Formats: sequence, structure tokens, C-alpha cells
Amino acid sequence: MKKKPLVIAMAVALSSSTLSFTLAAEDVTKAEIQESADKELITTEFDEVLVSATRISEKASETSRSVAVVGEEQLAIAQASSVANALKHEANISLTNGPRASSQGVEIRGLSGDRILQTIDGARQNTSSGHRGTYFMDPELLKSVEVLRGPASSLWGSGALGGVVAQNTKSAKDFLAPNEKFGGYLQQGYETNGDRVKTSGAVYGQEGTIDWLLNGSYFDSNNIKTGNDETLINSASDGGSGLAKLGWQADEASRLELSARVNKTNELVPSNPSTVVSSSVPLVRRQTDDQNITLNYSLNPTNNPYLDTKVQVYWNSTDYDEDRVTKGQKDSTEFRTVGVNLNNSSRLGNTKLTYGVDGYRDTIETVRDDSGQVGQRPGNIDGESTVWGAFTRADIELIKTLNLDAALRYDNFKNDSNNLNMSSDDNELSPSLGLSWQTQPWLTLSARYDQAFRAPTVEEMYSSGTHYCIPPIPGFLPQGLCNTFATNPNLKPETARNKEIKADLRFSDLAGDDELAVTLNVFRNDVDDFIVQQVSNPWRGIPGFEQTTSWNNVEDARLTGFEISGRYRIGQTRLAMNYGQTHGEDRKTGEYIEGIPANKFNVDLSQGIMDGDMKLGTRVTYVASQSNTPDGYSVAKYDDYKLWDIYVAWEPTMGVMSGVRVDFAVENIGDEQYQQAWQTLYQPGRNMKLSARYMF
Repeated sequence: MKKKPLVIAMAVALSSSTLSFTLAAEDVTKAEIQESADKELITTEFDEVLVSATRISEKASETSRSVAVVGEEQLAIAQASSVANALKHEANISLTNGPRASSQGVEIRGLSGDRILQTIDGARQNTSSGHRGTYFMDPELLKSVEVLRGPASSLWGSGALGGVVAQNTKSAKDFLAPNEKFGGYLQQGYETNGDRVKTSGAVYGQEGTIDWLLNGSYFDSNNIKTGNDETLINSASDGGSGLAKLGWQADEASRLELSARVNKTNELVPSNPSTVVSSSVPLVRRQTDDQNITLNYSLNPTNNPYLDTKVQVYWNSTDYDEDRVTKGQKDSTEFRTVGVNLNNSSRLGNTKLTYGVDGYRDTIETVRDDSGQVGQRPGNIDGESTVWGAFTRADIELIKTLNLDAALRYDNFKNDSNNLNMSSDDNELSPSLGLSWQTQPWLTLSARYDQAFRAPTVEEMYSSGTHYCIPPIPGFLPQGLCNTFATNPNLKPETARNKEIKADLRFSDLAGDDELAVTLNVFRNDVDDFIVQQVSNPWRGIPGFEQTTSWNNVEDARLTGFEISGRYRIGQTRLAMNYGQTHGEDRKTGEYIEGIPANKFNVDLSQGIMDGDMKLGTRVTYVASQSNTPDGYSVAKYDDYKLWDIYVAWEPTMGVMSGVRVDFAVENIGDEQYQQAWQTLYQPGRNMKLSARYMF
């Protein structure tokens, strides 16, 4: 299906209507524009500025989208071993793939995996390879993680079906004051669960127009323990990471920055780390190497309201090398991405118009060693995906209290299988519309509609060879039986249509030095053509009836739910609470669908003492039972559970201990043995964490 004439017509209509509206508006001087821009970024403690998830800088309270921001202080307190672990306390955001940190992923409103887009400093992270992990960033290197809940293809294109996880790394300017030239830190961490040791350090500096940063870390962990002091065998790992940045501030308006990141993990784990070793899940010695190089250029002259340009070129490389130790086979998977982003924002009267183009090429090559199992292993994959897109977004102030944001994006994508000599291509149009009304200085109401899509991957369309084999069974299967992959070049993209309303309340000075923020989001997301892996098993291997595995479009799902969060601060006392729930069913049959998280409630209370140098806190999480499982599912109900954590952070600002920071936490104090809904393994038991950092 070709939509190019429609795309051009809609894009021209949107741009023309926006331009005519803004030119008719009252002229705004450049000075007034700058003053307005400065005011927009003034923020309170509970009103973070989004810098990458929505592709423009805007305050969380003023976007009509549902967002969660985990800042640098929260990341330091969490001492998380993975990005997913750092997000698990947010409403309608869950950790997936079990307790092994290297394989953990993020689920948003019941959608996970390739349905969630991951970015690092605005660069897409597209790696996708079966059960293997794809979140490689060390949380210590991040200054914030922004999570956009709900479809966002009008901003990002394919993959943002359920949301976006945008990770923003630190630079030298995040550590140094304007008059400081050089600095660094050393940090040592330890966790009792798994005897995990982590050592890290960094040096950074700035001289004139140049700033730079070098960071490195190493960790080593033994097998972790789940609740009731039970050891999870084959969960030990070790590895390291590094980040290098070089920035050139040519003048006040332009900046060029080059960054390079590496991550390496070594582990002896089941081939599917979310479960245990079995006859179909062999033990593998896996080494994962992830690398990224990104070049960013920005141009934003203060006296030119039409120019706020960002250009990005990036290269990602992920290698999985696996030694199937019980079978003497060596497998490898290589995933590469080369991409470019170009966008600009222009202020035209009372409108901010953002527009741009981007594109990327993913390549995947796999080698599956069939030594000793000739004809019984998956076929090698040699394929590539090429995607390019163009988008425009208009943020219009209709009147002082009423704002409209409208966006439109066109994507063209093509998948090629080089070894099978097969290809397919398609295109998608992703519109979105949002309306925000500030009814009172303390209340903003929003409503929005978004369409999104996820293009099928090369692996889903062109997998070949053997999926698995059943060994011979005398008297029943004398020759055994093998299940083979069937290609599906006609696989359609998954699509989503999301409707959402939001209420945002902000108060200050209710009882003196205090702040209160409450946000409620209610959504309904209709997802069509769900892509799932289906395994046929006709007649238990009777000759003449083939067994196959393929990816097919099957379910039309409806996901409904809401999340509510509240934060209150009075003096040095802070209270944060959130609750999220999602309900999912097949729209055709009314049957519950798999993978929907249980309802979750979090409360976090902290108190600052010693003039704010020390923070004492406690956190309670309650996750309800999940009995909304499909008919015939292997587990009828997942039990509820309660977790209690405590934490202490100490960072003196003056005296001989200035530059020292110590974080201590005890997670799962009661050593609860608990299992998240839809997961096979139990989660970690009691864990005491200690981290000490010295900055110089």
C-alpha cells in the first residue's frame, strides 16, 4: 500500500494551516521570544524538564503525554545494576526477563521488547536478538532516564508502540562549575546478594571552549539468591563499561560533541536467561560486547527564533558470542546500526514548529553451529532493515491557557534477507493530536490521540532452519521429530491507536515551604496485528503432519488502564506515591491476553537531616495478585506480594568530608520470596547495598 500522495497532502495542509495561523498572530519581538523561552524552562523540584523523550525541551507538567523522570539523585540512591531495575518503582512500568541483570528489560503498560523504543542521548538502540538482553547502559553514567508511556511513533517512528525509554548520559559540564578546570571521582560499591563488587572512576575537565570526560567501571558478581536464601545457579557475571566524551563549544550558539561508549559482560547462563537450564534451554558461556559512537551538533542562536538545529550521526554495534558448553557448539550474533537524525525548531509568533528527517540501517548476521546436530539447528540469518522517515510537529498557543500540539510522521521501511534472496517493503503514516487547557493556575487538563506502529524484524520474517528436535522415543517416535521455521514475508506491521486524558495539579506554599504535585492519566490503546511466535504441534508427530514455527499477525488487543502519581515536599520531608493498573483483552474473543502486569502501588517517604547533607528514607511496594490469565494458561493465578526497603544517603557539602558521598540501602528487608506475573524465576531476596564515592 502506498500513501505518499496522502502524506504530501496532509503535510502541506498541516504546515500551511500552521503558517497562516501564526502569521496572523500578533508579532512577537525576539527579546520577548527569548524571555518566554527562559520562563518555560524555570522548573520546580517536581516539574522536571524533558530533554529527549519528546524531542523538544518542555516541562513535564505542560506536556499532554504521560511521562516519568528518574533523575540523578534517584539513580544514585537506587544503586541499580540495570536501567530496568532503576525504573521498577514507577507506575505502569515493570521489569521483565527475570532477576539476571544482563537480560532485564522494560515493560510499559503491558508492552515490552521490540514494542518499546530505547534511546541513548537521542540515538536509537535497535538491537534485538531473541531472549538476549538489550539494555546495556550502566546507570552510573546517566544523569536521567525519561520514560514516555504510550505510543510515540509520530515522534520516533517504528518501535514506539508502547513507549520510549530515553537515557541521557553525563558530561563534564554536569560535574564542573563554570570556573572549575578539572575533577574526577573514585567509587566503590558492594552488594551482599551475590557478593557483587563494582569499582568505577572518572576524570573530566574543561579549558576554554573544550570539555572532556573519561569514565570506566568493572563489576564481578557471584550467583544471586532469591527469597528464603535460595541460590539461583548460573546467575554469576562480570564485566565492565566505559564512556568517553569530547565537546567543543564553538560559541554561545553552537556545540559539537563526540561520545564513545563500550560495555562488556561475561556470564554462564541458560540460553534463555529468564528461565533455568533444561533439555531445550542449554547452558551457554555468553560474552556480550556493545559499542556506540555518536556525533552531535547543535546550533541555537539566541537572536534567531527560526533556528534551533540538531544533527546527529551514530553507529551501534552489538556482538553476542556463545559457547554452548554442553553441546560443544559456538554461536555468534552480530547486530549493527548506522543512523542519522536532523531536526530544527522554529518559533513563528505563538507557534513552535519542529520538523526533520531521520533514517537508519540495521544489519544482523548470525552463525548457528550445528556440529553434532546437522540439520537440527536454526539457519543462519543475513539480513538488513532500512528505514527513513520525515516528521513535523506544531505546538500552538491558541490562547494563553489553551495549547495544541499536532504531529505527523511518514516512515518507509524495507527488510531484506540476503541469504534467502527475499525482501519486503511497506510504509506507515503516524499522526498525533494533543490539547492542553490550563483551567486554573494549579490545574491543567489534557487529551490526546496517537497512532503508532512497529515494523516486523528480519528475524520474524525470515527465520529458517530447525527450531528444535525431539529425540527418538522407542515404540512411539522411532525416528524422532523436528520442528522447522517457516518464513513469513507477508507479515504486517503492528499498529496502535491510543486515546488518553490527563489531569495535572501543581500547588506550592500550601503550608509554608512546601510543594504538591498530582498527575492522573487514563488511557485506552487498541493494538492490531500483534506479532507472536506460533508453534504448531499437530497430532504429536504423526508422519505426514509437519511441525513448524513462524511469526504471525494474530491478536487485536485492547489495553486500558490508568496511572496516578503524587509527590509532596514540606521542608526536608518528601512523600511520593504512585499506583498503576493495566487491563488487556483480545477485542475479538474477549479473552485475557498474556503479559499484562499486576496492579502496583508504591510509597516512598524520606527525611533530610544535617542541613540536607543526609537523607533517610523508606519505600514500600505492594503488587496485587494477577488472575487475568488466558484460558488454559499454565498458571491460573500469580500471588500478590509486599516489599519493604530502606535507604540512607550522606553527602557533606562543607568541611573535610566535602566531596564524599555514601549510599546505603537494604532492599526486600523481609527476604520475601516472590514471583512477578508471567515470569518463571523468583526475584532477588534481601540485599544490602553500600556505595562510597570521593570526588576531587
